[in-house]
Amino acid sequence: MTHELRFLERLRQHAASLLHLPLSAIGLYAERETPRDQYALTLREPYPIVEARLHRLGFVRNLVSSLKFRDYAAPSETSIASWVRYPEGALASDRQLHLALFVGPTRETTDVYAHWEPSWIRHPIRHYRATDVDAEAGIERVRRLFEREGIEYAVVPAAERLSAGDAR
Repeated sequence: MTHELRFLERLRQHAASLLHLPLSAIGLYAERETPRDQYALTLREPYPIVEARLHRLGFVRNLVSSLKFRDYAAPSETSIASWVRYPEGALASDRQLHLALFVGPTRETTDVYAHWEPSWIRHPIRHYRATDVDAEAGIERVRRLFEREGIEYAVVPAAERLSAGDAR
């Protein structure tokens, strides 16, 4: 199943890249910047291991998410995957914890960005317009969840994550 999901993730990335320009002409988007203030943590594991952990914690891959990128990285960097967790289940949750994963410079770490936002299932317009997006609450929730589950993480300064010497 993981292999199939990676194919779907690549397909999502390709489709978003193709759709972004025509959508932006009418004020919509398929790609979106991930702000620095959404950086939550770095896991000292490659993203396939991180994704397996997220799945066990009740997250699901979010294939309908816009493509996230860090344009403050040099060069601009696209997320490897988007994951979401619904606290009361997908159909009952008004809000969701959304994570964007970025591959670390050596491919041995994974940077996790987080925000707490309206559920795209229950509130699609509020979600798409990005109203009521709370980076601080998302960061707090993912850190608390990882701590409760005994998952070690580091908070790495941006200069170390995004240094000019990185392979990014």
